[in-house]
Amino acid sequence: MLPNVRNLAGLFALAAGRLAAGPVEDTIVAAMRLSEQPNYTWTTSVADDARTYDVDGVHSRTGYSRVKMPVVNALRRKLGRDLMDNRVDAVFRGNVACVLHTAAGWKTPAELPEPVEDDQEFERVVSPTGPIGVPGSKSISGGVVKGTPIRRTRPNRDAEEAARPYSNLQLAISPPHEELGVIVTSHRDLVVEGETASGQLTDVGAQLLLVRDGQPEITPIRATGRFKLWLRGGFVTRYQLQLEGTLSVVTPRGRAHVSVTQNSTTQIRDIGTTKVDLPADAVAKLGR
Repeated sequence: MLPNVRNLAGLFALAAGRLAAGPVEDTIVAAMRLSEQPNYTWTTSVADDARTYDVDGVHSRTGYSRVKMPVVNALRRKLGRDLMDNRVDAVFRGNVACVLHTAAGWKTPAELPEPVEDDQEFERVVSPTGPIGVPGSKSISGGVVKGTPIRRTRPNRDAEEAARPYSNLQLAISPPHEELGVIVTSHRDLVVEGETASGQLTDVGAQLLLVRDGQPEITPIRATGRFKLWLRGGFVTRYQLQLEGTLSVVTPRGRAHVSVTQNSTTQIRDIGTTKVDLPADAVAKLGR
């Protein structure tokens, strides 16, 4: 069983102040300093095997984060008309517990209504040999195409989704200070060159960064990864991750092993000066 990301980063924070001076040690301390700040803003750009997307977020040391992120497929139909674009406004307490902004207010994922099944699951076709003329259906010559309306089931949506390339998007977050904690506690061959540092991740570290906390439907089997950090003013202000591995995921036909590749770049800014706007009703719901 993999360790919890937050616990792993927290344990290292206690030891960071005891490190001896040196380029590697200074880099590690700079990476861990973010966890001590009251707030910050971040943007992560991700490219995986199926899509590219951005996650924009603000984090407060109180444990709350507000993010604008893509909608996972499991929630897309539940949100329905509430989903005005491809991203949703969400408030997280920790890594997993969250509420989503909808037309009916802030809702937990469990409170979203099940989608209403309708004729979208079917398509209307016309038999060319039937006796019934279908108004409005004209041939090239201007005549009416005659036929019988037939209700035919469309291909199963779950099967369609299973056939698509796998996207590792998850309804959970690992704020940058936690990801940096994983990096500096599971690095190998850390090389510092001026204001940049790079290295490889252990298998456990790469697994922790591929699969976030609270994802019972996804189990990491193996993983590898590389990272690069950019430092400025005693902080890591940018970092890149190159991850790949094998996951066991739940599909409509049961669990299956999938290979994943995920590259991301995270920019961190407004450290200590970010305004974290947390709607009172969202916080109240998460508190309950």
